[in-house]
Amino acid sequence: MQRGEFPVVGFIKDPAGVAALYLGRREGNDLVYMGKVGTGWNRTTSAKIRKALDTVVSPKAKLTKPIKKPKATWVEPKFYADIEYRDITSEGLLRANSFKGLSEN
Repeated sequence: MQRGEFPVVGFIKDPAGVAALYLGRREGNDLVYMGKVGTGWNRTTSAKIRKALDTVVSPKAKLTKPIKKPKATWVEPKFYADIEYRDITSEGLLRANSFKGLSEN
């Protein structure tokens, strides 16, 4: 397993918190999409994540190359998700990942 911190670029709402987080990665001046994570938190943590992300909601994605995600609520990339993952696919997406924590940068 590998571990890294990835900027949170958006999320999918669920009634009490978040269903999933959309993650990015900085490459020079670019912010590129790295996939999503939807596991690794309980209901209490999910509500805390949502409360934090609701303070940085953005009208559009901050990614260099926009992606279509109809259920997304986009955010300013001010929070970083600590993610444990198995690999990065040839498309540049995180594989077999799990959320371990959230920090503000």
